[in-house]
Amino acid sequence: MKKKPKPLGERLIDMGIITPAQLDLALKLQRRTGTMLGEILIHLGFVSDEVLTSTLAAQSNVSSVDLSRMIIEPEVINLVPEGFAKKHKLLPTHLDEASNTLTIAMENVFDVDVISELEKKAGYFINVTAATESDIAAAQEVYYTGGATLDELIEESINLAEGGKVAGETLVEEAPIVKLVTQFIIKGIKDNATDIHIEPEGNILRVRYRIDGIMLLGPSVPKALQSPITARLKILAEANIAETRIPQDGRIKFNIGKREVDIRASFFPTIYGENVVLRLLDKGKLVKGLDKLGMNQNTINLFKEAIKRPFGMILVSGPTGSGKTTSLYSALSHLNSIEKNIITLEDPVEYEFPIIRQAQVNTKINFTFAEGLKSILRQDPDIILVGEMRDNETIDMSIRAALTGHLVFSTIHTNNSISTINRLADMGVEPFLISSTLIMILAQRLVRIICNECKEPHPNPELGPELSQALEGFNGTLYHGKGCPKCNDTGCSGRYGIFEVLTITPTIRDMIERRSTTQEITLQAQREGFKTLFEDAVEKVKEGSIAPEEAVRVTLGAF
Repeated sequence: MKKKPKPLGERLIDMGIITPAQLDLALKLQRRTGTMLGEILIHLGFVSDEVLTSTLAAQSNVSSVDLSRMIIEPEVINLVPEGFAKKHKLLPTHLDEASNTLTIAMENVFDVDVISELEKKAGYFINVTAATESDIAAAQEVYYTGGATLDELIEESINLAEGGKVAGETLVEEAPIVKLVTQFIIKGIKDNATDIHIEPEGNILRVRYRIDGIMLLGPSVPKALQSPITARLKILAEANIAETRIPQDGRIKFNIGKREVDIRASFFPTIYGENVVLRLLDKGKLVKGLDKLGMNQNTINLFKEAIKRPFGMILVSGPTGSGKTTSLYSALSHLNSIEKNIITLEDPVEYEFPIIRQAQVNTKINFTFAEGLKSILRQDPDIILVGEMRDNETIDMSIRAALTGHLVFSTIHTNNSISTINRLADMGVEPFLISSTLIMILAQRLVRIICNECKEPHPNPELGPELSQALEGFNGTLYHGKGCPKCNDTGCSGRYGIFEVLTITPTIRDMIERRSTTQEITLQAQREGFKTLFEDAVEKVKEGSIAPEEAVRVTLGAF
């Protein structure tokens, strides 16, 4: 005989979440008001809606989901009418066409009448998951656009603009433009874009997304929508709507449920109007474990050993967009503890850490990296992160910090690790200071990973002379991505790093002091096991994780 599940109140008592006295009070209120027990417990503050949802999910043998971590396709949202979803506090999240099953998130997972009604309306089997009422409501505000598709929103916006009913500045308060801009941003987040470009041309406004480092075309809208879309973004970014002649910067906090995406907005005047670039900083994705960056085990071991040092300087080099900040944040996350005083000086602060003290430079009030470092040294730090080595004064202050018992992390724009030594010397740093402070230089690039959905043996790889020579004698299979809907027909999905690590050993330290050439230091480093960015990329080609063309494309300028 199947055992009858315990009532909700008893389960919460067994779990130690509420006391018998609290349950007794809630039951008395339920008898008097007729309200559901769960709502009363939340209202009294005895349980959170997250705890209640997970408890109900366990009781009904369904899983609970965090809608703030999900991106839902518009085609799935449109399967359930907005009115029905809001009335019954539910949201469609996933469609499995193979099994003809629609997954929905519900607050009341026991409401079999609603589930049965939805099966008839949608024409699919219904799989139920549990989510909190607040998460469902927040997600509904983001995903439902009054039943309109993107094309319908564009058409409605055009009619308002061209009909002369509203001026460009006031049109931004009309629902179609608000929802259209929201959909542009949601698409960028859903596709894991790092940037959204909104580009005016002579007769259109084009939207492009930078995904895995490559620009991909998004929707294009008529010129009539340029002014209201730009104005809407300026309102969100708290920029000056009336000013169109000079560049402006702003910041937008965009929320999908509890998921917060920080957006840096840049407005730049061109001959066809203001070009807008939105940099998407998804705080939930920025920090990774050191083992998730793409480092091989030897690189991880060397890096972990270096960041354990009590003082000295560790530099990460590479061009803009090569993942330097992610690597440094991952290192700080690895080191973060209550026993250490870690202070950062950044431009901008891209991710907020607990315990760590973080500051953002502001050149308008002369709060520069160099000025900030002077004050940080009076804050008793153990570890200091300086966002970038931009000028001689910043480098001098960072070296002083490293010499006086602090571990300093920073970034520098150089092609590879060994050329960083010459770069520091060119900026006026004496060789004995370089050799006595540097612990390690980590150079890196980001490479696109082959999409698992369309990965196949490469029929005709373009290797080039360097890669052909490096792969000589390799008898394995080379792979690439054929292209599929999941990867936007690019053949790639996601990115990780390729790395070269220059550890400043005693021998290399002596060579720096003797002003040895880059070639001499490179030969010595190779004798000690040094691998270049190109060699790391070749290993990933042999592993089958990146295409041969990707190795050549990314490392061509790093030889």
